Amino acid sequence: MSAGTKVILEGDWVSGASVEDERFIGFVDSVSAGSGLVKVWVTQSDRAEGVGDLVEASLAKVKKLPDQEASAPDELQGLIELALQTHDRAWFEELTTRLNAQKASTPGPAAGGPKRRGTNRVYRLID
Repeated sequence: MSAGTKVILEGDWVSGASVEDERFIGFVDSVSAGSGLVKVWVTQSDRAEGVGDLVEASLAKVKKLPDQEASAPDELQGLIELALQTHDRAWFEELTTRLNAQKASTPGPAAGGPKRRGTNRVYRLID
């Protein structure tokens, strides 16, 4: 293995081409170093029908994507949905804890000031 090659592990985000030569982005389900194959859950593909499928690809045709930490609430919501779809309870709990911590640190209405009730444009002030 050359110095620039990154080791691909289960759970890593990767891009590459399947054995059917379809381009994809997804996360690694399993790696079989002996056969040189990796199984990837596809989240984006040049073939729309391939999204959500588990595909096989050669390790030589897969590249690890850089690690990124989701921080925006909408990014966390998207990852929470993915964790639910993949039945990954630990990841779901980690993401919801981070989202709830963000919500708790977001300032609400000023203390002692009027509070709005409801979500439409007609609301009532509460003393």
